[in-house]
Amino acid sequence: MSVNVPRKSSNLLKRRLKIAEIVSTQGEIKVDDLSAQLGVSGVTIRGDLSYLEQQGCLKRSFGGAISTPPHPVEPESTPHVTPPLAQQMEIARHCARLIRHRDTLFLGHGVVCRKIIPLLSEVKKLRLITNDPEHALLANQFIDGEIILAGSEMLRPETVLAGKSLEQALSHYAITHSILEIGAIDTDGTLHGHMPELASAWQHCFDRAQNNTVIVTADSASARTPVGHLASAENVIVCRTLNEQYHPQLHDADFVILYTSSECFTWSHRERLQQ
Repeated sequence: MSVNVPRKSSNLLKRRLKIAEIVSTQGEIKVDDLSAQLGVSGVTIRGDLSYLEQQGCLKRSFGGAISTPPHPVEPESTPHVTPPLAQQMEIARHCARLIRHRDTLFLGHGVVCRKIIPLLSEVKKLRLITNDPEHALLANQFIDGEIILAGSEMLRPETVLAGKSLEQALSHYAITHSILEIGAIDTDGTLHGHMPELASAWQHCFDRAQNNTVIVTADSASARTPVGHLASAENVIVCRTLNEQYHPQLHDADFVILYTSSECFTWSHRERLQQ
């Protein structure tokens, strides 16, 4: 499926990102306070809060909003560990910096990858390919360019698409950049994901994309599917809590820190930086 869509207002995007940041930092805030801080009406703020609640960035409360609490992790019943919202937003910002005008981007499924989409509203003539229907719906509001939802078989409970048509799309288009969430990097450099049904498509992506960025989440307990190798990645993004674990390995593999912040690190392969 392919549709052309206009860009969403950058002022709207910036305001909503600012609201998400304020709520995450303060924990709770009233509509009137947000209205005063951002200089817009309470009606506008309520609309922003409704949108951000739909995206899982916060929860509405009486007269305001509260931050979304982290969910307790039960390894036997909960297969994935989601990074805190502040880390998700900062990782998304790091990823968005890597995307250029007229790129053909394959964006894999996952809640962290979804946070990248609004940050791409200023990228001109972007072609976005994804196997996540929720990504496509969100991109329809923000992306200036073509949106391609690829895949024919629904995988549950994640509700992402797989199948031969996904691999065909990855073969048909000249992908300039791919961004994928993985759970772990083995000591031998093997990249591990969570869904065996997508392993072939992910490997296809690593083989064909000009640039591959992997986001390493704290999902190592459930990441048991080899999907590629560190040698195929140009960029690796890890949160601060994981950076100590992977720092020696990335350094030995000739990666250097490209961006850093209070929440995460972006490592890039030295050879790629010199091109």
